[in-house]
Amino acid sequence: MKLNARVYNQLTGEPFDTQEINGKIVEFHYMNDTPFLFQYASKGRFAIWTSDGKNYKVLIEKMYYGYLKDFYQPEVNAIWLGFLEKVSGISKKVNMWFIIPTLALYAIVAFIATVFFPEQMLSILLGLIVLVVISNMFQSRVVNKRVRDENLAAQGKIREFLGNEEFDQLIKSQEVHYQEYFKFEEETPVEPVDTTETPTEKLEENNNQKDDKNE
Repeated sequence: MKLNARVYNQLTGEPFDTQEINGKIVEFHYMNDTPFLFQYASKGRFAIWTSDGKNYKVLIEKMYYGYLKDFYQPEVNAIWLGFLEKVSGISKKVNMWFIIPTLALYAIVAFIATVFFPEQMLSILLGLIVLVVISNMFQSRVVNKRVRDENLAAQGKIREFLGNEEFDQLIKSQEVHYQEYFKFEEETPVEPVDTTETPTEKLEENNNQKDDKNE
């Protein structure tokens, strides 16, 4: 499955780490050394998996990797690659179940309408479009549910491998990194304005000063 293929093709620099997992090459590249830092890190996305359909490259923010290095060791990545492969299989199966039958039905009904019901062609096509939209919505729900289930299963395997204590510590480290990364310096304090003097009082003072000068 190709994953963020555009990003994968642009990561041509030397990786800071390379792993071989189940016959696949996984390269790690610092996001800070690429044009993608603002695009992803500003949205809180500090690690991006990419693939050309065979091998993988991980684009990761440098400080984030320092906090969560243990989460990217080969054994954990093997679990995550298994998750990505399963997600790819789920997507292909669901497409076979929904897209192909829907397109076939659309073509058949459109042909019948053209031959036998030309005067109702517009209404029939509109009905088919609504059917396609509903099918796509249902398809998305099915895929999202299956992906969530697989994601939770993968997280369970990673927790089991790392142990509850280390896994929970990594979650805390992730939160610490988030707070550190988006920590803004306090604004320079603004000089307080004296509001005890009203505009009317100021105007009277200026008029008095003018009168003194005239005298």
